[in-house]
Amino acid sequence: MASNVPKSPNLTMVSIRNSGSDVIERTLGKEIAKESTQNLEEVYEVSRCVKWIQDRGYRKVGLQFPDELIVDAPAVARAISTALGFSVYILGDTTYGSCCVDEVAAEHVGADSILHFGRSCLSPSRRLPVLYIFTRLTVNVPLVSESLQAAIQETDARLVLVYDTRCHHAAEEVARALQEKFPMLVPSVLLLDRLYSPSSLCSYENHTNTNGTDINGKEEESSDFVFCSRSVCLPAGEEIKNYHFIYLGPSGPTVTCMCMKFSESTFYCVDPGSGEVTVTSGLRSVMSRSSKLELVKDAEIIGILVGTLGVADYREVISRLKAIIRAVGKRSYTFVVGKPNEPKLANIAEVDVFVYVACPETSIVERSVDPVLYKKLVTPWELEVALLSQQEWNLHFEADFRQLLPGGSRHVAEAGEKREEEVNVSLITNKAQRLGMREEEDPVLDSITGAVQVRDDLTLASLHIGGGGQALKGRTWQGLDPSVPPPAIMGTVVEGRKGIAASYQDEAATDSQE
Repeated sequence: MASNVPKSPNLTMVSIRNSGSDVIERTLGKEIAKESTQNLEEVYEVSRCVKWIQDRGYRKVGLQFPDELIVDAPAVARAISTALGFSVYILGDTTYGSCCVDEVAAEHVGADSILHFGRSCLSPSRRLPVLYIFTRLTVNVPLVSESLQAAIQETDARLVLVYDTRCHHAAEEVARALQEKFPMLVPSVLLLDRLYSPSSLCSYENHTNTNGTDINGKEEESSDFVFCSRSVCLPAGEEIKNYHFIYLGPSGPTVTCMCMKFSESTFYCVDPGSGEVTVTSGLRSVMSRSSKLELVKDAEIIGILVGTLGVADYREVISRLKAIIRAVGKRSYTFVVGKPNEPKLANIAEVDVFVYVACPETSIVERSVDPVLYKKLVTPWELEVALLSQQEWNLHFEADFRQLLPGGSRHVAEAGEKREEEVNVSLITNKAQRLGMREEEDPVLDSITGAVQVRDDLTLASLHIGGGGQALKGRTWQGLDPSVPPPAIMGTVVEGRKGIAASYQDEAATDSQE
């Protein structure tokens, strides 16, 4: 779309009188294509990567890069391969979000370990051991400290310092500089210890850090508070709700996720390079999403959209969602489509709303970024709030689906039990909403099952009322018919016309004569 093309002197817009050939033949300039990093050792920690691989004896290592760092992938892979004496593999386009470990791509080459570069959501993986190399954003510590001191007037303010993982290298220095002005500032730390241990990633319950704090956010005997794969040690008797936050890093899904989790707190977001401070909060975003609860209640068919195959316990939460949807008399279908977009979801028009099972940072789609997906996707927590009377809505938005499972801070034990029928009026459509089932009613099916019948020499399952099979039967086009014979094979391959539709090469002479 022309409105989304960045303005640049090297970009030529296509006019009505232009054939468009200049756009097709255009190459990216240096100001658009990112230049490669010069100091690979400092940014990508090549020596640390090599030592980690050698100490553990890995032989097939996958290197995962986000799109913005893919230009450095060949140089980094070459440096690591030279030091190891064998080749490593560069993983291509990530299956889902680049912040998550892409075990699907790694399994295509049979990798036994993964090096993850760039920003990370720190979601625990399921199978493969992972080494996180966050890379480094330039942090101007004096400018950051000066800007924050000018933006925050109260020297006795209760503050928590959180940061993008790519600012991890400078977080301690920034914390020391800020504590001179704000003595009550408390720095957060990344929970790196449990990320590097594969044995600790496969289990969900009974995990504690060195201070005895449960990783699910429950405060035990110590005063540590754990959130978003980070930990902060609060003074005795203090609660996190009494604190505001300083976020060091660029705007993006990390700070969005935190703002919505602590929507009643103020966030002072500071750019690590320019020092520009933006004051924001997630209260408006959380309140605006309350309308999604009505969408879930109105829906008859709910799609479970799988947005990860690597984050631990994604299978468990999918099973839980199916049980919840079945217990309230609705139907669910599970879809795996990779990265969701409007054309993919438009192919499943019968689904009223999708519950998106993904990492905390990927599952939140902002209205300003993608208004279409914003209307169609809800998080697992929002679905539970809409369908379970025990799950209460509050301003502490929960994007981590693992918190809904046993041992999590938002777990509801009676999630799969059959719910008695309740009829309400929708606040969106003004139509009757039905949640639950009558006592004599059987639970609905979430897939095409039932008796088998023979029709037109084909063995088919009986269609249940309102199911996906009946919806497919009602479509005017149901896909290719296998009973129709394929077209005849062409014997000779003929070279076609060249050029674009507005001006083929063999039409140039005719156009000039006119």
